Amino acid sequence: MSASARRGRRGGHALRCAKLLALAAAVLALLAGQRRADAAPEAHLLRIDPRASTVDGSPVLTTVLEVVQNKRLSDLTRNCAALTGNANLDCVADAIEQPSALYSSFDFPDKNAILSVTVDGTDLPAKFESKARWGDSAGQPGVGTAWLILIDAASSMGARFDEAKSVASAFVNAMQPNDIVDVMFFNDRGVVEDSKWVGNKQAAAQAIAGVGRTYPTQGRTRPLFTIIKNAATDAFKELGNAGQGVQVPMHQAMVVLSNGSAGADPSSTAAASNLLRDYLTKGRFPENNDVLPKTPVPVISIWFPSQLVEEFTANAREFMEGMANTEIGGFFSVVRDGQQRRAANIVNAIRTRFNKMHIVKWRVSCVAPSITQTFKLAFINTDPPIAGDATFQNVPVGIDPTAWPLDIDRDATDRAAKKTPIYPGGTVKIFGNFCWGGNAQRAEIYMVPKNQAAPQSLQGGNIEDAKKAQRTLIEGGMRGKAVSAGDSVVEFELPDTDKFLVGKGDQMTARLIIYDNQARRTSAVTADKILTLKAKEAPLPYLLIGGVTFGGVVIVLLLVSIFRGGGKRRGGTVAAAPPRPIVAGSGPPPPYAPAPPPPGDFGYGGGPMMGPPMGGASRATLSGPAGIFTVHPGAEVRAGRDGASCLIALSEPRVSGTHASVKLEAGQLFVRDETSNNGTYVNGQRINPAVWTLVPPGASLRFGPVEFSVRLE
Repeated sequence: MSASARRGRRGGHALRCAKLLALAAAVLALLAGQRRADAAPEAHLLRIDPRASTVDGSPVLTTVLEVVQNKRLSDLTRNCAALTGNANLDCVADAIEQPSALYSSFDFPDKNAILSVTVDGTDLPAKFESKARWGDSAGQPGVGTAWLILIDAASSMGARFDEAKSVASAFVNAMQPNDIVDVMFFNDRGVVEDSKWVGNKQAAAQAIAGVGRTYPTQGRTRPLFTIIKNAATDAFKELGNAGQGVQVPMHQAMVVLSNGSAGADPSSTAAASNLLRDYLTKGRFPENNDVLPKTPVPVISIWFPSQLVEEFTANAREFMEGMANTEIGGFFSVVRDGQQRRAANIVNAIRTRFNKMHIVKWRVSCVAPSITQTFKLAFINTDPPIAGDATFQNVPVGIDPTAWPLDIDRDATDRAAKKTPIYPGGTVKIFGNFCWGGNAQRAEIYMVPKNQAAPQSLQGGNIEDAKKAQRTLIEGGMRGKAVSAGDSVVEFELPDTDKFLVGKGDQMTARLIIYDNQARRTSAVTADKILTLKAKEAPLPYLLIGGVTFGGVVIVLLLVSIFRGGGKRRGGTVAAAPPRPIVAGSGPPPPYAPAPPPPGDFGYGGGPMMGPPMGGASRATLSGPAGIFTVHPGAEVRAGRDGASCLIALSEPRVSGTHASVKLEAGQLFVRDETSNNGTYVNGQRINPAVWTLVPPGASLRFGPVEFSVRLE
């Protein structure tokens, strides 16, 4: 081989080695880039829904969440950076609208998941019940999305307005059975048309078609940030209110269809859009909301570029892109002139991600005794590690702690009753997961009379309906006494009456309600969920029968002895009567003692209600979860949130500053409502304001939601 050939061969070999090294370097760089781009998988709680528990009587919390590994938008659109104009916009839209372009979805690892609720500073774990994919559960009650669709109707939209309406119609046409929608149009100053929340496609489609043209310009600038924020606040605040004509679903999302034009408005910049994204991700409408549930909102931002000054166009794109919170299911895309056909891809990409969400149910035995709750979702021993969600910190989630059902183990309780049926005067063991820490004084049982009907359902009602049903059954029932109470079982003595027995023979049952008088929580009260146990008639008291029979025999023998002895007379004298026989174990007859007074009646959630002493009461005691307060004669005592003027100081936000006044006069307690917002109630009846009203002994006295039992002494 010639020298030149050898040099060529060595050169070719070197070239191949160089190419292999370059390829290896490229692969390593790509892998390194992927490692940098791929964030850790994260779980996001998108809704905590407690509503089903007030209906079916089980303390089951429903959560909507997703487990995803998000991808950076900049990584997806890097190849578009070298392009300009319409080519760049089309490249970005095509990349984003690819299936799962922005995320990778993960299954929910239920065996590694922990959902905890914070009670008195302690994180108490919930018990996993079930899981299902959102897309597999369509049609089930509550499985739907509340869509807020904002359509830009400003004059700067021009012909893009009709294209924005076309994309809005695509979202409406894709609505599922439980979806609802609110369509809003806005101009340069605010919302100009609002369909309100509706539950059918036809009404929403009519709302979209009803606005045929844009609105005249209102100037060179518009506060786009403020317009969108106010629209979202109004819509989702209304969505959280009870009593609407539509059933509120478990999920929510917002769609913004706009050219992003704000002119030179200083509040509608790229930085401001990040604030708007954070506001919607936090899901509290308004920010200081401490009553309505927290509802994180994915934002779908669709940009319709219009002919604007170059600087304004750049700001409009940054504003629209920055608003999309892709980390929780938000989305951003671009629709250029005549490209409304992209609507199908956009809707499909969003629906696909939503369908991969999880509906996870948990059994939550204990909740904090306040409107606000703290929930934390964490994961252990997962590969790769999954970041949890701790954003539900001291936020309202829609739980009224006094209406949250007690966690009764119905199966274990039913098995025990079948093995040993309950009966009047006997005992019953109730199994469950209780939060009273072994304090037997908190546990109460009420037997439902056989002629008292339980409510068939609480579906469609509200918290007050649930409480009213509880009070009705408890007030009409017969109360037993707790013998012992632990965290997993409580034993009660049952009242000695057969009025709670239903049916005959082997079909005999008894209905009962368990009540925690400190947390004011009750077991299920509806007809299909109320605790119904196998029962029987009280067994015959054989010892008593034996004792009575033995006593009767002794009396008969005594009479016979007296009769025989009285017939033997000597010398006209009567023989002395034989001594009275003494039954073994008995002592001399006891001296006379008055019968003990009958036990007092028991009221809702309280102890015995004793009447005032002769001559009128010398003081009144108000007892409840908020504390114990004493009222003495000769002074008016105020109740309310104003601690400076109210001796009965209540921190509940629904109590007015000076809510009511109470006084003890002539041995009786009177209350006067001081024109409070949420009213004063005596035995569940709201009293008229500014009028002194008598409070009977043992009554329930309530200031707004804060309830006390009254005792006169």
